[in-house]
Amino acid sequence: MSIENKQTPEPDTVRNRLMKTLFTVFSCLLACALYYNFFVNTASVEIELTVAQKTDFKIYWAGAGQLYSEKNVAAVIATPERKHYSMFLPDIGKIAKLRIDTHSYAGEATLKEFVIRQEGLGPITLSTAEQFGRLVPLQEIAESRVDNDGLWVRSSGNDGNFELLLAPERQGLDLGWLLLRLAVISAIVFCVLYCTSPLAVNLRFVPVLLFGVWVLIITLAGISKDNSHPDEYVHMSAIAYYHDHWLPPVIDDQTIRNTFSVYGVSRLNNGEIYYLFAGKFHKFMQTFSIPEYFSLRLFNVFLFGLIVLYTIRNRYARMVALPFLVSSQIWYIFSYCASDAFALFFAFLAAVELINPNSLLHRYLKGDGWGVKLLGFVVLGFLLGIVFLLKIVYLPFVVFFYLVLLVKFFLADEFFWEKKAAIIRLILITCVGLSIFGLRHGADYLVNGSDRQEKIGRLQEEMAHAWYKPSTELHKKHVSLYRKARGATLEGIVLVDRWFEKTFRSSFGVFGYFTISGTPVYYDLVRWSGALLLALVLAAIFRGGGWIGSGLAIAAIGISAGLIGIALYHSWTTDFQPQGRYLFPILPIFGILYGWNYTAINHRLLILGLTPVFLLAMYGFIFEALLRIPRVVFL
Repeated sequence: MSIENKQTPEPDTVRNRLMKTLFTVFSCLLACALYYNFFVNTASVEIELTVAQKTDFKIYWAGAGQLYSEKNVAAVIATPERKHYSMFLPDIGKIAKLRIDTHSYAGEATLKEFVIRQEGLGPITLSTAEQFGRLVPLQEIAESRVDNDGLWVRSSGNDGNFELLLAPERQGLDLGWLLLRLAVISAIVFCVLYCTSPLAVNLRFVPVLLFGVWVLIITLAGISKDNSHPDEYVHMSAIAYYHDHWLPPVIDDQTIRNTFSVYGVSRLNNGEIYYLFAGKFHKFMQTFSIPEYFSLRLFNVFLFGLIVLYTIRNRYARMVALPFLVSSQIWYIFSYCASDAFALFFAFLAAVELINPNSLLHRYLKGDGWGVKLLGFVVLGFLLGIVFLLKIVYLPFVVFFYLVLLVKFFLADEFFWEKKAAIIRLILITCVGLSIFGLRHGADYLVNGSDRQEKIGRLQEEMAHAWYKPSTELHKKHVSLYRKARGATLEGIVLVDRWFEKTFRSSFGVFGYFTISGTPVYYDLVRWSGALLLALVLAAIFRGGGWIGSGLAIAAIGISAGLIGIALYHSWTTDFQPQGRYLFPILPIFGILYGWNYTAINHRLLILGLTPVFLLAMYGFIFEALLRIPRVVFL
């Protein structure tokens, strides 16, 4: 009998009815609070801007007597082809001044209109000569004038900006209209909770939510412009190579020059197998005559769809997928071309195999018949081979995977009678996986010879931008490189450059080329609601998970902290890149941890803690990523 059939609904006791009522009231209040914060107490900015080249348009804000800082900034990417832009600011009633950076290059730009609107406050409009006169040039503004096209600006450097003092007229909220809206929101939440309450059993809500997320992922993949996402152009070029090839390329082949980044390296030379799979999938999708940019992205979209299907079928897949609901940044990597989604997908598969007692892995290790032994030897060996070929940041996941297996062998009674045979079978499939790993890297040396690394070094010197060439003197390299060698301290990286804050934000909602982000209030809400969820889960594990469950929790926390420490050290010593996607191996680690301890965690408290985190993630994906990403223009 499956675990689906074993679980029965909770008895309708007074205590359970009280908990359901409290949960419903909390959910309604939470929805109202989120609506008020993000749609009533937040200012929207509409901009009409003409620029000569691709650039950043930024707005900094500060209170009275405060300095501008990178902590309080909103930005969009402006291009010559686009004129209209929008962004959000926090409550302008608490802001004394704005610094407006019209463009980040030496040259001309024209700001035709600038409008700030917030409910309860009068609009702030800049469109006439008198209104633009409120802007005070601060720095690097060589010349400016107002004509029929708006405010024409010529900057003398890359940081021209104006200051605008704010004194919005308070008009007062229409309380009756506001209360009516909040009542409607509460009614909608109540109906949703009432109708979907059966989905709480066995985590059936997980595939439902993931399906909704999948629809958003498909939408973003379809509407976003080519190369609107981090380094997508080199990922697309690498995938296109494997459209007609099976073996890795010759390193100095002229036909793959377009796959090299400004660092002078190609994704085709990093050993990842993602590009082979994505290339063949792209070749198949082209038979449907869909746009190439969309076809190249569809492999990652397809992988997320497989996760949705797996969670519909299998409860343990829902357990591992549960952490996937906490951040829009996780969903974002499935909407464009990059190998991060592929790595996360295969880590997800491996984690489900590990926690499901009826999985092929468990049946193979227990020796359930020759058919299972043969199938397990081939399929599991292949799966491990793919896992070994994932991005190097997934090595901590591999460590935790094998640690949990060893716990099952030596500390639990699951393999009490088959311990020795199970260890031998694990060694066998590990050897198969290592063989696949060796074949992939052996193919590189077969094509390029034993001096492969020297060839890569020579080509990096040739192809890299001057800032990233190995031969460039340290003081002439890009400012993000080798911060420790330049004299920066680790304390400075953390406190001045705010590595932890930037990594946190890019883990929970920074889109495009790191220019589309939420307000500080948004990230604060994510921070505290996420901390509450994590505290609820860990407290339940330490309280009811036993010494093995608690020990695995400590190991998961330690391995995760180690991964964070390595990322921080890399940013300090090699390249300052505070990107949250490098920490995503933590997700399947905690999926495994939850799968081991799920009986110790109250599912109603889990849903209570997960709800605000998921709603915030939905807000970030819809109102930041979908609405603000540069879009394809359909004629």
